[in-house]
Amino acid sequence: SPAVQAATAGNLALLRRSEVWGLILCRLLIGPVVQFYWYWTPEYLFRERGLSLQAIGLFAWIPFLFGDIGNIGGGWLAGRLMRRGVSLTRARRITMYGGAMLCLLSFAVPHAGSAAFAIAAICIVLLGHTCLSANFFARISDLAHETEVSRVTGLTGVAGGLSGMLFPLLTGRLVDQVSYTPVFLLAALMPLAGVVLLDRLSRRAPQHA
Repeated sequence: SPAVQAATAGNLALLRRSEVWGLILCRLLIGPVVQFYWYWTPEYLFRERGLSLQAIGLFAWIPFLFGDIGNIGGGWLAGRLMRRGVSLTRARRITMYGGAMLCLLSFAVPHAGSAAFAIAAICIVLLGHTCLSANFFARISDLAHETEVSRVTGLTGVAGGLSGMLFPLLTGRLVDQVSYTPVFLLAALMPLAGVVLLDRLSRRAPQHA
């Protein structure tokens, strides 16, 4: 039966499926973006925006509050859409593409006219990113059989760990040799690229939710 086959499928069998690669590549691309904002926002506000450490302490937490709102709101929005008759796949597309579109505002951060506008843009980006991420992790259980969810999540975690290790190295090199601008551009585009890849590679996959 399909359930027995799913239960006995090894990692190599999982890697033959396009939807699993869609999940892996999506996490590879979306994972480092939020980490960039976690670890580099204080340094950016200090170096590029001239904020004191006291000011950073007063204001730098606000974007992460918006991230919490996106985490909760992303799941709530998908559920509300489905209760109103929207299909599971379409609800995920709406929330993930919508979140990725908000992430595009990352490109505006280095061009903002003031630190306040830069922080406001970061707030919107983190709101969008966590809305996307909440639905990404739910998408794993949509596309993988219940016996596969932990292993598929683990495979995506390997991809997230790899990009989470490499992207900070690239960030440091770009900041030192160019500026923050190309890093914010990458942070703007990577979530959308990840969602597109997942959408394309999972079009024909069965839904398990």
